[in-house]
Amino acid sequence: MTEQVKKGKPAAQIEESVQRLTYRHFLMPLIIILMIYGNVVLGTAETQYGYYAVQRQKNITSVVSASRQSLCEANTSSIRFKQQQEVQSETANWSAYCHLAQSIPVLLMSLLVGSWSDKIGRRTALLVPTIGLIFKAGFFALAIKLEWNIYTLIIAYFVDGLSGMWISLLAASYSFAADLTKYGKSRLFGIVLIEIILGIGVTIGALSSGYVIKYLGFLYGSVLVVGVACLLVLLIIFLPESVQTTEKLTSISQLEYLKNAISIYTEKDPLRYKYIILAVVFALNVLPSIGRVNVQSLYVMNSPFCWNAVFIGLFGALRSFAQTIVGVGLSRLLYKWMSKRAMIILGSISAILYYLITAVAINDVMLFISPVVGLFGTYPITIIRAMMSQLTPKDKQGAMFGSLGAIDAVCSLIGSVASNVLYGATVSINAWLIWAVFGGFHVAGLVLFG
Repeated sequence: MTEQVKKGKPAAQIEESVQRLTYRHFLMPLIIILMIYGNVVLGTAETQYGYYAVQRQKNITSVVSASRQSLCEANTSSIRFKQQQEVQSETANWSAYCHLAQSIPVLLMSLLVGSWSDKIGRRTALLVPTIGLIFKAGFFALAIKLEWNIYTLIIAYFVDGLSGMWISLLAASYSFAADLTKYGKSRLFGIVLIEIILGIGVTIGALSSGYVIKYLGFLYGSVLVVGVACLLVLLIIFLPESVQTTEKLTSISQLEYLKNAISIYTEKDPLRYKYIILAVVFALNVLPSIGRVNVQSLYVMNSPFCWNAVFIGLFGALRSFAQTIVGVGLSRLLYKWMSKRAMIILGSISAILYYLITAVAINDVMLFISPVVGLFGTYPITIIRAMMSQLTPKDKQGAMFGSLGAIDAVCSLIGSVASNVLYGATVSINAWLIWAVFGGFHVAGLVLFG
């Protein structure tokens, strides 16, 4: 193994044994879809409920009516327009505090849960965030029913972060795919397949979230997510374990688990700097992808768009379908004619164009065109995950994906908090400025990768 690594071949190449698939392994796609569905529905409801709660607190008539006959004011000199910008700004600041409380604990947990899963199995890394989702959705339902101050929801965000939230789900999902595939095209196909399944979950969640909010409301929508998460617990229990080990979690210190997760970036190794460069480019692409989520909802609820929950859900579904199902699905075909480097460059340019069109959009049609232009925008993230997995031995897959999860967590902290703060500060001046910043991160990633 040492000689192969010195010659530039990753150690992962010589570890070829994989489990034989059974029908119970196919529970994993369903688990991923349901987990993502629950997170998307709840995440979509959070921002819109915060918007509604701030209006209620200020005794302001709804800025976006259910019929979309707009109370969203475009006249910048009117009192209603000034109220609208005030609600936008305060909601963005509240969202920033919530994501700050969520992102700090998830940074630690994403590193630990990934390393734990290498020792005691992937099911643990799936159960922990599921329990966190149950708590968050249940707390959210209580807060709505009892009309608590929206800042009490910071508690739910903190517990969700402490459970590793969707970031631990990603680490477990990609590790599961790596456990069941061999080095090379098989591994790349496994990573791409997980991306597509994630995209299906996001698409279904985004498509239905607007109707869940419209017909069930925020309260019963949250109860629905609790039910989905409880079903997930049962499915995870029946999922076969892909890591065969007799080790116990207490066999080494927690500090050692953290060390395992970052060792690929710190230990002297011929591949060390390749890991570091790929990780930095990965971060520059993930940061705007996470940061845009909450801001996009606020942006389209503002004039001149004045979207309601259904329109927001339809747009989210289109974006997910285009980028993570069609776009990632085409990556398998494009890989026959393009190098991984060329695919990352294509993806970066596509993402930059997505943000550019969003920034200059003046009507609904332009906004709905942006996901089509950004069809290949997730390529840098997908390809880098596959490249790093192929560089990593199987006994460190969980730790490696856990380290990428930690990068996701840092990007979630910086992206969610900073983007909400920046948007809240600039919405009354230039609402498009935030999209220029997002595009700038992709430009920086493209330059560094080149």
